[in-house]
Amino acid sequence: MALRVLLGCVAVSLLVGCATEGTVIVGPGHPAPHYQVDIPPGHMPPPGKCRVWYPDRPPGQQPPPGECNELRYHVPPGALLIRG
Repeated sequence: MALRVLLGCVAVSLLVGCATEGTVIVGPGHPAPHYQVDIPPGHMPPPGKCRVWYPDRPPGQQPPPGECNELRYHVPPGALLIRG
């Protein structure tokens, strides 16, 4: 049991360490994406802000960044919430 917890902590640490440019947040009712989402660095939301991201739209046609607490309630199916 302790080994399983240790391995789980190591795996989470490695994954978190890889997310240097932002975090994808998947809310209830939204399945995790099974594809890679490429967001150009200039389109990432600023630190502490979020952005609803539509994978099927070009970067220049994405909605503007906003407050995470507000945007998390407005993520439609097929879109992702990206935290800067």
